[in-house]
Amino acid sequence: MERESMPVDVLFVGAGPAGLSGAIHLMDLIRTHNEGVDAGTVSGNKLEELTIAVMEKGSEVGSHAISGAVLDTRSLDELIPDWKQKDPSFVERHVEEETFLVMTETMAVPAPMMPPGMADHGLPIISIARFQKWLAAIAEEKGVMMFNGFAGCNLLWDGDRVRGVQTGDKGLDRHGNPRDTFEPGIHIEAKVTVLNEGPRGTLTGQLIRRLNLDAQSQPMVYEVGVKEVLEMPPGTVKKGEVFLTFGFPLDLDTFGGAFIYALEGDKYAIGLLVELGAKDPAMDAHYLLQKLKNHPWMRKKFAGAKVVKYGAKAVTVGGWASIPTLYADGVMIAGDSASFLNPMRIKGIHLSMKSGMLAAEAAFEALKRGDSSAAVLKQYKDRIDASWVRDEMEPAKNFHVGFKNGVLGGMFSAGLGMVFGPGKEVKPFDADYAHVKKSAAVHGSKGLPARDDLTYDGTYLVDKLTDVYHSATKHDEHQPAHLHVVDTEVCATQCATEYGNPCTRFCPAQVYNMEFNEEKKRNELRIDFSNCVHCKTCDIRDPYQIITWVPPEGGNGPEYGTL
Repeated sequence: MERESMPVDVLFVGAGPAGLSGAIHLMDLIRTHNEGVDAGTVSGNKLEELTIAVMEKGSEVGSHAISGAVLDTRSLDELIPDWKQKDPSFVERHVEEETFLVMTETMAVPAPMMPPGMADHGLPIISIARFQKWLAAIAEEKGVMMFNGFAGCNLLWDGDRVRGVQTGDKGLDRHGNPRDTFEPGIHIEAKVTVLNEGPRGTLTGQLIRRLNLDAQSQPMVYEVGVKEVLEMPPGTVKKGEVFLTFGFPLDLDTFGGAFIYALEGDKYAIGLLVELGAKDPAMDAHYLLQKLKNHPWMRKKFAGAKVVKYGAKAVTVGGWASIPTLYADGVMIAGDSASFLNPMRIKGIHLSMKSGMLAAEAAFEALKRGDSSAAVLKQYKDRIDASWVRDEMEPAKNFHVGFKNGVLGGMFSAGLGMVFGPGKEVKPFDADYAHVKKSAAVHGSKGLPARDDLTYDGTYLVDKLTDVYHSATKHDEHQPAHLHVVDTEVCATQCATEYGNPCTRFCPAQVYNMEFNEEKKRNELRIDFSNCVHCKTCDIRDPYQIITWVPPEGGNGPEYGTL
């Protein structure tokens, strides 16, 4: 097929904090360089008529980001030192009071102090969506081109050199045939491509597999985060509260925890993080979040609340141990796509931003030299190693592996690491799906347990489909399914017998359902892809690794807005 080509100089794939920070920083470097050449203080030629672009698969910047995060401002202070004077509309509140709660089934006991590294007093509680919009506006003011509604489906190659991205076709029917509205994807050709697609990026996966960039690193591992925004009665949210929880509703074999952030306008964000390497095939993060909200302490705290937004997202937790080789000819990996998150703090926005900025510095050098080979882009990794990113992340390199034998053992291991250091070597670990046990090993011959202990009222305790409605997820149902299952016969037979079809549990949007086939007298898989909130849990946790998530038509997916 003949496809239109669009040349750019540097392409950032993904309008998250990493991509937008990288684009802004690169524009600043170019401007400073050109001013120095004009003033005679910098040697070389001016860099003129360059095109720096950011492409985003959502319909607009921030549409796939749901509210509520505490921002470590270290990178923002470096990128935009006067950000507090630039109408930071993304700030909801500031942390005034923070509490760590140890949860049992009936009690919530405040700990005497926050765990080391997790105290956030005075930091801003932000709307991630508004933060991204704010950064995008600054990027556009500096001349960055924004391509919203463009999903990257394939890398463009010249041998083993990346030369850009092919965007997805639009207007295909469910069999992949063009409809009247068909628009072929285009080739965005770039001298330097920076992949910052978020966790489990499609293009990042293509790059890593083709060039074996993870040969020297541990697998990327994840938690799934499910989050709701609760609207409270007027006047009931008066200060910047933050709560972190440990314990119920999770067992001592499953790592994770909950968070609560006070937002502006009488709202709270409440979320639960659950490791995707959970042993129990019945793990269901959405159900566990509802159990948490049904806790007596939560019922009292959120009296009169109603759910107004919902979302889910994979979170990288392998940290420093999981970072692959970050560069190759014509390409770099930044942000969550490269595992830039500190699992001890469960914080990554500032690390993603800094990685994008350091990638921009390598791209700037490539533009000056007219050479974007791996030999030049290697300085990206050199800059990471010489920066505070390594200082923060490397001490937590063995944090994740410490929890492979349970939460208590992991806490003991983490404590030893704080006292004696993490050790010189990275301890190896397996991918998440390898930890999922068969149903009989966890639940005996009874199969996966029923989830009939909650009464959903549709307002405060809500089922998955109601929460999918709150995510405002929209997909053109005529398009091909963007969830590819290699062999559905496995689902109907082997997986049903061995694992009890865990996809019907772990998907936080009820995409996967087993439906009885009268002719074959058995349950078979039905994929309701229009429910998908793009968390990629299925791609990560499926024990047979036969599910692949690929981007749907650009612009499709959740529409979280700016809440």
